[in-house]
Amino acid sequence: MRSANTVQVDVSPALSSCVFSMRLNPLGERWVARVDCEHERHHAIGATAREALSAALAPLGKRTAASVLADPAMFGASLALLA
Repeated sequence: MRSANTVQVDVSPALSSCVFSMRLNPLGERWVARVDCEHERHHAIGATAREALSAALAPLGKRTAASVLADPAMFGASLALLA
């Protein structure tokens, strides 16, 4: 899940037929998030990993973003960020 400072997680929330592949990378004092889902790719930068990920998920809609962030697989990503 974590390689050097990069955190990678795949999430398949119940509300979506898509498997979301997400990658978080530190960039100085900021974080860069990349979200892939089928043929879509979204990038964002934030002051925190959560801000970057939320911004990258925003184009998918509030309901989808909320279901991805609430997926139990995200707990592992949170732990990896704290390690």
